[in-house]
Amino acid sequence: MRLALGGLLLLAGAGQPASAFDIPPPPPPMYQGLIFPLFPGSSAVPFSGQSGSGGNSSASKTSASKNSSASPGGAATLAAEPARVQAHARELAALVPPAQREALAQAYGQAFEGYLQLERKLGLPENDVANGLAAFIAGNYMALNQVEVSDASFVRLAAQLREALPRNPGFSAMSGAAKRKLYEQSAMQGTFMAVARLAFLKQPQPAAEQNYRAAARASLEAALKVPAEQIRIDAQGLHLGSATP
Repeated sequence: MRLALGGLLLLAGAGQPASAFDIPPPPPPMYQGLIFPLFPGSSAVPFSGQSGSGGNSSASKTSASKNSSASPGGAATLAAEPARVQAHARELAALVPPAQREALAQAYGQAFEGYLQLERKLGLPENDVANGLAAFIAGNYMALNQVEVSDASFVRLAAQLREALPRNPGFSAMSGAAKRKLYEQSAMQGTFMAVARLAFLKQPQPAAEQNYRAAARASLEAALKVPAEQIRIDAQGLHLGSATP
């Protein structure tokens, strides 16, 4: 996996409770009604990978990484409220049986630390909801499809969301506290799913993996409102719907 490989392998191999991945993942986050679908009114491909600058060169990808904080809508997607990582981790963990909540809350907290490593590695703007949602989409996509998402593809996905979110009525209406919650819970859940995929590669658990893939499918379809088979992430970013010619 090229998406923050070093940081996520460290997270999967050290400090991550082995039993955490035995816990069936919770359903998609309860806050989804605040913003999802991410792309209201779009039933096809919201991003062609050729709009805007129209370029697919490596130079344009590098520029996107270095200048992501200056992208259109950048300031509008920041979570300005103080961090509440532990509280938000416990809230997500509250969706599983009581005996498993503490272990899952700790795992979510560790996953968020892994996400922050990714954010720093890629030079992404801090506290940006677009980055957290990109982690949510990419992590669930990897868990479902057993694939990697490259750093360049992740940067492109985050840039697309940074441009799209200010046009989302649900996002525009959210309070600062709700944006902070969306950022942290999206990042921790998506990164947790990516780490789970690595854990299953190291130590296969067919029954648990089936549960995780089902949860990843539900999360992606709740967020993007298309069948999971119509979701694709590549060097041009996120594509929804049937492939264009």
